[in-house]
Formats: sequence, structure tokens, C-alpha cells
Amino acid sequence: MRKPHVILRHILLMVPAILPFKARFATYYLVAAVVGVCLQAPAGAGTGPETPPGPTVADCRKCHSNIVNFIEQDGRAHKTKVTCTDCHVGHPPRVRNIIPKCGRCHQGREHFTLDNCLLCHKNPHTPLRITLPDHATYQCVTCHKEQIKELRTHLSTHSTFDCTICHTRHGYLPPCFNCHAPHTKGMTNEECQDCHRPHMPLVVTYPDDTPPYYCGACHGDVYRLLSQSHAKHRNLACAFCHKKKHRTIPRCTDCHGLPHDKKLIDKFNGCRGCHGIAHNLKLNRIDMRLEQKAYLDARDEKNP
Repeated sequence: MRKPHVILRHILLMVPAILPFKARFATYYLVAAVVGVCLQAPAGAGTGPETPPGPTVADCRKCHSNIVNFIEQDGRAHKTKVTCTDCHVGHPPRVRNIIPKCGRCHQGREHFTLDNCLLCHKNPHTPLRITLPDHATYQCVTCHKEQIKELRTHLSTHSTFDCTICHTRHGYLPPCFNCHAPHTKGMTNEECQDCHRPHMPLVVTYPDDTPPYYCGACHGDVYRLLSQSHAKHRNLACAFCHKKKHRTIPRCTDCHGLPHDKKLIDKFNGCRGCHGIAHNLKLNRIDMRLEQKAYLDARDEKNP
């Protein structure tokens, strides 16, 4: 690097000699002053004032202690995976727009493309404390795809409701009895859902051990006929014959095979022509003797 007096001499030689003496003297003085300041300035000078370091996470607590407490209590991934300064880069007044868009981090899922995240996630510092609006469906089904498929495929009154009519809080599964009376006294919510799935309630399926009186709550006439019958069918649960799915009507031959010649069955228009309906069979003399014997044997076992 050249010495200051060498630099100054070269600059002074460039001042025109034709200038009046006072003008040349003033010019020499100004140039000398400028060169002196420049030579004393630190490296990097002339690019503006040096930017001071931004606030640290420890600084945030000094003013925003309540927000820091929210994060520490229930920040979830906003506590464990990011810090304040990962989201809020800079600080006013030097940096004004420090509130980031949710989509800056939350990407790759349909749910993250929704507008107005704050509709449900009111406080980004407690992101999973979710407050649902009174009427919401399309926001919900971006995650709960199986449920909306059931509602749209198997139409019922439930299909006409917004999700938040029943699910008033995120994760809340309402008991059926909020709207529906139980079929029988003492029935539990779990027992309701043994047969009725909430998002496809009219597709009724049930386990083999479903108590017959559950069925009798709707099929009262049939249940009374069967209960008063003396035929062996009375000892069978409804679900033994009407297996798995509501409105399943079995054929007599599923259990009894073909005990008579087909011509005889055709002559009397099927089994019911002689035996009547399955829930109230007509007993012939042989049937009655067998039923009476079974009754006496059962009584003798109880009272030897």
C-alpha cells in the first residue's frame, strides 16, 4: 500500500495550475482533508453503518414471556423442532414483516393448502389446541378421508350434517345418545356401534353374539312370536340365522338341507306351505312329542 504523502502528491498534481492562488489553496486543503479521513476509516467503511446482531431466543423472553410460556406448555413441534428466531427473522423497526406464512414450513399435505389456518389453529404457539368453527366440513375431510367416503357412499341423515355438528371439539367422539334414544334400557354407546357405524349408520352389521332383545327393540312382533314359539328356533339368537348383515334372509336349506323330495316341496310352494314362518313354526305330532321330550329332559336335569 502507498504511503499517504505519496497519494496526496499525485492528487495535488492533478489540480490545474491556471486556477487563481486562493482557489488552488482551497482545493489543496479540501483534498488533503478527504484523503486524511479516508485513510483513517476502518476496512469496510463507506458501505453504511454496521448492522447490529438480531435478538436471541433469550432476548425474546424479556418482552414476550407469555408467548414463550405457551410454547413451553404446549408448543409440540414448535417447541422441539424450531426456535423463535427460526420463524421470526429480525425484529421491528429494522425488520417489519416478521410473521411467517404457515406454508413456509408446512408443506406436502392437502391440509396444508387450506386458506386461513388461524380459523382453527387460533394460536400458532399452541398449534394443536384446535378451536373448530360452528360449520366446517371441507377443512376436516382433507385429513379424515375414510369418514367422508363412508358418508358420501352410504347416504343417511348424517350425510347432510357439517362435521362440527357432531364433533364440536377436535378429537371429540360424541355418544350416540346425544341424539338417539337407545333400543333398550341399559344399552351402552359401544353396543350401539357394534351394529351402527356413525358415518354409515344404515349399513347395519353385528357380531354373532348380539342379544336377541336388541333386535326385538325394532322387530317387536317377530321377537314376540319367536319367544312364544315351542319350536327349537326359539333357542337360537337372531344373528345365528340372520348372519352379519341386517336384512339377511337365510334359506331353510342352509341349515336343514333338503329333507323332502323336491317335487313334494314344489307341490306345497316351499317349506312354509307346511311348516309356516320360521319364527312361529307349525308343529306336527312328531315335532310336539320331540318338544315335549326335550322339555321333560331339561326339567329332569334341573330337578334330579
